Formats: sequence, C-alpha cells, structure tokens
Amino acid sequence: MNLIDQSLQRIGDAIRDRRTSRRMTLGDLAARCGLSVSFLSRVERGHAQSSVGNLIRIADALGGTIHDLIGPPDATTADHGFAVFRSAESMPRAIPATGYRWTPVSTGGAGRAIEATLLELSAAGSADTRFAHPGEEICFVLEGRVRFVVGERTTLLEPGDAIHLRSDIPHTAEAAGDAPARVLMMTHHPAGPGGHSDWWNQGASDSPPGAPAREESR
Repeated sequence: MNLIDQSLQRIGDAIRDRRTSRRMTLGDLAARCGLSVSFLSRVERGHAQSSVGNLIRIADALGGTIHDLIGPPDATTADHGFAVFRSAESMPRAIPATGYRWTPVSTGGAGRAIEATLLELSAAGSADTRFAHPGEEICFVLEGRVRFVVGERTTLLEPGDAIHLRSDIPHTAEAAGDAPARVLMMTHHPAGPGGHSDWWNQGASDSPPGAPAREESR
C-alpha cells in the first residue's frame, strides 16, 4: 500500500471511529455535513479522495476539527515545560485533492500555541484552497520555488526566503515551475476547545475569494 492509499485509509478509519463512537449512522453524518451517504461510505473505506473543505465539514459534523482526522497523536509534556516529537511517530500525511503532503514537526495542544509542519508541494500544482484563521504564520522555503497567494497579492519565494503573514487573510501556496517544493511552516494561533487549535476549521474554501491575485515582482 503506497502513501496515498495509507493516508486515505487512515483518514477513513478516523472518520468511522469517531462516527460510531457517537452512535451516528452514515445517514446522520450525511445530513449534518451535507455530503452523500455513498460518498461518505467510500471515504470511510479509503476508496475516495476528499478535499480539505469536505474534511473540515465532516470533522465539524463529528464535533471536532480536521486535526482529529489527519493529525498525529499529541505529544506528552508532563510538567517539564517541553514536548518531544519523535520522527518515527510523525508519519507523512497526504490529501491528493490538494496536492499537499505534510509531516507534523510539532503540534499544538496542552498549552502550546505554535505548530511546525514540513509541507511538501507537488510540482503538479494543487487545488486553489484558501485558508483563513486567527494567528500568524512564518513559512521558510527549504527547496524549490514557491508561489504564495495572500489576499489579492502573489509573491514568489526562492530557497532561503521566508514570508511572515497574518493568517486571517485568505492564503495558499503552490510549487512554482516544474519541480516540487518543501516549506517549513510555523503557525501561531489562539487555542481552540480543549487546548487544541482549530485553525483548519476557520473558513477554508475550495475556491478563491475576491478578485484574481495580482503578481508582485521581487
């Protein structure tokens, strides 16, 4: 089983586990999230790809956030003031519909307001899904060239460049050119319910808002 199949199965298992633990039928879930029973059944069996927007709707209908479906187990902090995240426990995640693959470096929760993620952007491009959520982000380009769209402005970054942005402005990123790209993304945000962030649940959209982005020269 390849990475994509593993990711789809892991997400499907997480959805089914949360649904059955809440004594919900597929029909109940479909009514709450506005997706069809047949589609949800395929997603649970790992036989269908789902956009980030649909996963957010499913997670919300299950009373959680997208982190509950795709995130790694939270690290324990005890009372030492730090948390350790082992590379062996941070499996790469992928949602094929977006062209994104990411590996959690650290996660929010348990009083932590900063998350770090290694984001890999496919050379094939990605769906124009915009995210807007409270907080700030710093994205540092490790490899490749990356086109960041923030609001109505587009900025091209090279390896070693970074962008610091207000996360409440709708934004997205994609690899520019014929090669994939890798980005270290650090996100600071207010904590959501239970001490965990819910920024994935703050208005992601599968279509770009407003006017077309304007290219910004370097």
